Amino acid sequence: MAWVLLVTAVSAYMLLSASMLLRLGIPYDAPYGPAIAKLHPGTYCLFLAWFTALSSHGNPLRVLGNQFSRQPLLTAYLACMLGVFVWAVFRHGTSGAAFIIESLWTPAIVAFTLDLLDARRQRQIVQMVLVLLACNALLAVGEALTPQRLTPLHVGRSDIVAEEYFRASAFLGHPLHNALITAALLPAVTLLPWSRFWKLVFVGTLMLSLLAFGGRTSVVLAVLLYGAYAAWRVLVSVVRGRVSYLQLTGGSLALMLALTSMIGVVAATGLGSRIFNNLKIDSSASVRMRVWDAFGYLSDIDLWMGVAPAQIDHISLRMGLDPNYEAIENFWIYLFMQFGVIGFVPFLIGLTCLMLVLLRAATPPMRIAVLLYLLVASTANTLASKTVSLMLLVLVILGGVAFRPVTSNRQIWSVR
Repeated sequence: MAWVLLVTAVSAYMLLSASMLLRLGIPYDAPYGPAIAKLHPGTYCLFLAWFTALSSHGNPLRVLGNQFSRQPLLTAYLACMLGVFVWAVFRHGTSGAAFIIESLWTPAIVAFTLDLLDARRQRQIVQMVLVLLACNALLAVGEALTPQRLTPLHVGRSDIVAEEYFRASAFLGHPLHNALITAALLPAVTLLPWSRFWKLVFVGTLMLSLLAFGGRTSVVLAVLLYGAYAAWRVLVSVVRGRVSYLQLTGGSLALMLALTSMIGVVAATGLGSRIFNNLKIDSSASVRMRVWDAFGYLSDIDLWMGVAPAQIDHISLRMGLDPNYEAIENFWIYLFMQFGVIGFVPFLIGLTCLMLVLLRAATPPMRIAVLLYLLVASTANTLASKTVSLMLLVLVILGGVAFRPVTSNRQIWSVR
C-alpha cells in the first residue's frame, strides 16, 4: 500500500501543476481559497505513504526511532525545517507558510519513505520519474512547435496572455520550474540499465525541451557543467589508455553528427529563440541583480526577526518590481528577509545537512547535478515558493543508489 501511495504522490506532483489544479477548481497557488487546498494532493499521498510504510514494518514509533538514529543528517534536516516552520508561523502566522511543507519538508519525507522500501521498488520509482520526465519533455517540444499550451499559465487569478517569446509549460507548470527539474535530472540517465540508443534519445529529448522552456541559466549551466564533466571523463580515459584511436575518432564523428542534427532541428523549428536572442542582460536578468537592494529596506529588528510575506511584496513594489511578472529572484534573499537571522540559520544548517546526504549518495554525474540545482535555484525564488524540484532530486539520487552494486560495508543509503 505504501508503494501505491508513493507512486500516486509522485505522479500527482509531476502531472498536476499549480495551473492545472486551478483549472480543476483547486486554488492551490491562488491568493484565495481554503487552507486545505494550499497543500498539493501529492503531499497528502506522500505523508500517507510514509505513515503506511512505518506501520507495515511493525510498531510505527519504534521504526520511526530507528530511522532517525540510522539517518542522522536527514533527521537534522527535517528537525531544522520543522523549526523553521514553527518560527515562521509564530512570527507571521500560517498565511504563506504552506511552501515550507511543500518545498522543505517533502524531501525528507520522500527520503524516509524510500528508506522503508526494498531496492526493487526504489529502482522502479526512479525509472517512473524519468519516464514521466521524458513525457514532459516531449509535450514541451510539442507545445513549442504548435505554439499552444496544454494548460494556460496563471498569475493569481489571471492568465499570462502576452509573451514576447513563447515558452512551453508542459505538465510541471512554470517554464523555469520545468527547466530546473529537467536540467538537474538529466544525468540520472547514467543510472539506468537502458541501451545506449535509448539513453541518447532521452538526453536529446531533454535538451530540446530545455530550449522549449526557455530557461537560459539552466541551458547554459547544463552545457557548461555536463560538457566539462564529459570532456574530463574522455580525457582521463584517453590518458589511461582505455579508449582506442578508432573509438575516439568514431565517437567524435558521432558527436559531431548528433550536434549537427540538433542544430538543424533547432534552426528549422525555432526552438530556443528566447535563449539565443537574449544571451545578454535584459530586464529579467537585471531584476536578479536589483534584488540585493532589498536589504536596504529592512530595519535592524527586521534583519533579526524577519518580515511577513505581505511586507516583502510591499518592499518589492517600492523597489519598482512589476508584481505580475517580477519578484525577488533569489530564494536566499527572500528567505533571509522572511525568516530573519533567527530562522535563516536553522534553514541554512538543515539545507547543508541535506546536501551532504545527497553528495554522499550521488554518483559523480549526479553530484554535478546537485551543484547545477543550487546554482540555477539561486537565480529564482525556488525554495521560497512551492516546488517539487528538491523532492524529485532527493528521490532520484537516493533511489538511484539501488542501481549500484554494494561494494563495501559502508552504508551509502538504506537499500533493502
